[in-house]
Amino acid sequence: MDETDIPARRENWATAEFSGGAKSVITLKSGHVLVADEPPGFAGGAGGQNAGPTPTGFLVAAFAADIPVVLQRIAKEQGVELQSIDAHVTIAWNPRAIAGLTEESDPTPFEAVSDIALRTNASPEALEALKADYLKRCPLYNLLRKSGCAMIENWVILD
Repeated sequence: MDETDIPARRENWATAEFSGGAKSVITLKSGHVLVADEPPGFAGGAGGQNAGPTPTGFLVAAFAADIPVVLQRIAKEQGVELQSIDAHVTIAWNPRAIAGLTEESDPTPFEAVSDIALRTNASPEALEALKADYLKRCPLYNLLRKSGCAMIENWVILD
């Protein structure tokens, strides 16, 4: 694939329609429909009915889903065979800041921990190249990193 085959800009969009409590129905450009909600009393808010993930739940889900997709793409380009890829992501933020309980707090996520398990027989050098490319190319990793979020990756290589 050549650089001219890939556009320099691509857009995605979503529309959220608030439907009461803390619930929104979200329609994506792709036509997929999602429901975001909060548990009753979440972060000091009016709360919802827990009918779907919270917005931060969608963020952590998107990041967890992005890791295997980006790693598989890079592995294919580099000729590295990955038999399995598992990602578990935890993102920490201050719910008191979201609730407006403290002025000095920032609601931005402050820590993201990625536990990434790969099943592969790739050489240590090939794995280091894969990891380095991942850190440069994963959009959500870089979005969080550039926001000032501490990024922690725990890599486990399975035989």
